[in-house]
Amino acid sequence: MAMLPGNLPYFWALLTLGGIYVIFKLARFGSREKHLPPGPPTYPIVGNAHLAVDKDLYKRFKDWSEQYGEVFSLKIGKGTMIVLNSRRAVYDLIEKRSAIYSSRPQDEQYHIALKGENIANMDADAGWRAQRKITARFFAPIKLDGDLAKISEAEVTTLMHDLLISPRDFSKHVDRATASFSSIALFGQRAKSNDDFWTTGAYEAMEAVNAALSPGTYLPTEQFPIFKWVPKQWLSSTTRAEEGFSIPTRIWTKAREHIEARRNQGDKRESLMDELLDDESTKLDDAFHGTKLANFVGALMQAAAETSALTMRTSILFLATHPWVQDKAQKELDSLCGVDRVPNFADFKDLPYINCIMKEGLRIRPVVPTGIPHRCTEDNWYEGMLIPKDATIMIPQWALSHSQYDNPEAYNPDRYLNHPGLATEYASSSDYQNRDHYTYGAGRRICAGIHLAERTQWRMLARLLWAFRIEHAVDENTGAKIEIDTNAYEEKLITGPKPFQVQFIPRSQQHVRVIERELEAVSGLLKKWE
Repeated sequence: MAMLPGNLPYFWALLTLGGIYVIFKLARFGSREKHLPPGPPTYPIVGNAHLAVDKDLYKRFKDWSEQYGEVFSLKIGKGTMIVLNSRRAVYDLIEKRSAIYSSRPQDEQYHIALKGENIANMDADAGWRAQRKITARFFAPIKLDGDLAKISEAEVTTLMHDLLISPRDFSKHVDRATASFSSIALFGQRAKSNDDFWTTGAYEAMEAVNAALSPGTYLPTEQFPIFKWVPKQWLSSTTRAEEGFSIPTRIWTKAREHIEARRNQGDKRESLMDELLDDESTKLDDAFHGTKLANFVGALMQAAAETSALTMRTSILFLATHPWVQDKAQKELDSLCGVDRVPNFADFKDLPYINCIMKEGLRIRPVVPTGIPHRCTEDNWYEGMLIPKDATIMIPQWALSHSQYDNPEAYNPDRYLNHPGLATEYASSSDYQNRDHYTYGAGRRICAGIHLAERTQWRMLARLLWAFRIEHAVDENTGAKIEIDTNAYEEKLITGPKPFQVQFIPRSQQHVRVIERELEAVSGLLKKWE
């Protein structure tokens, strides 16, 4: 019988020690490291990953903050998520330490879907700063309150007339109106109908992005590196990610080509794309190389159109189910405008309740309820808690806006009677406890189109409430009121109400005549952009 080599015991000893080490590392993988903010108990390897796929994650953020503290952590495999359900923490970190809290998480799915060409998710580098600077200048109040104001009000007038003709299609009309103003400002082209390219393009592009990036629809490869071994061709999520880039890029490249063809015929207009094509420096700037220029302007277009349309649908839904809010707003509107003129944004200070309605819609159902994640770029300490480098930082819009007020689930615009200013006023104030809501984000990453969004939504709300009663639809066969489920929302990253039915009933024939008169007055202005 052959003898075993003399060093075999050492081999087995090393193998055993190696196995113990691997088991130890696996047992610690996913666990919460020392000094991290507290949070739900973790399980070996997965950490809290099983909790992060909850379709109501935005609600869980509020629950966990009540249990573990306003600043808490989740472990997703090797990754760390820090949730700031604290107005003070958002101010102290995202605002005051913005230099290290303005990047976006490293995520392979986002990289495939956006390829660094969507301003919302670009890293905080020179290219992002260049695009951000252009966006802030173009959407500055002085510009929006100038010639663009006339165009915005003209499109809202068209919306009112569309609702007179086919009120059942209110969602399509809202989509067209928000897309059309955005396409005029950004591309110099008007969306003439509900199926116009300048209407459908923005929503088709946004749907592709939403399908690619909605939480829980793809493998978390950064948190669980073993998933990188899975062949990408096996994953439907990879196909969605590729379409998340290819579909918007196709749409916005076509848009740019259309603008260039128009300009080649001598038809140059006042729009952001026209302006950038006139600027020779953009042809040399890396921030606009290749498809980046088309995707930059396109990303602004799809965000401006989609988020405003979703927010308007939320306000319509809650107004239909809360007639007392309409009563209060219309009393204010009638006192100022009567029945002979429509409200304008110049009436903002004299119509404070419209602002309250706008804020309450943004608070109760923010379009990105979990918030868009930030990333901390270096180890940082906050009140004795470690915020590690590369941690994902969440500003949970829904949870923050449901943690400040009494009875937060109730729709009640009255809660904003002491917030007469626009959202920008409170977002820029050091009085963080008086912040109205967090729907536009915070810090350097706050929505670059905030001024545009506020004005668009205010004008729509003011004019629709001046012109119509918004009521439940009625079953044609039974005459019964069709109920509206105010909790029926899509389960997506960027979300809005599921389809619902309402009636838009003109408040009087005089209101109808004023709408028709206003439409005739603005038709020439709008035709210039067709």
